[in-house]
Amino acid sequence: MSSRCGVKRPADRLRRAQQIAQRKVHGWRCFYCRRPFTEALPFTFDHYVPYRFWRTTRLRNLVLACQPCNAAKADSLPLTFALLLLRHSGELTATA
Repeated sequence: MSSRCGVKRPADRLRRAQQIAQRKVHGWRCFYCRRPFTEALPFTFDHYVPYRFWRTTRLRNLVLACQPCNAAKADSLPLTFALLLLRHSGELTATA
């Protein structure tokens, strides 16, 4: 968004910089389903570790996700992260 005089606000520049950085890291695809973004499938920012667990908007916790994947994940932990926490807590034992 721009201010009334057409000058971009710092928050707008920051958000644009985050978008560009995420595209460089993940490509122009959904982080979860890997479908490419289009006008019909626009991107959203998703907190990889849900905001309710880690209250930060740091770039390393944000991923680009399509709306269906973002809505499906909601406030749950990603499976890989949840398994790592379970293994660390001793609840999950490695099987050979």
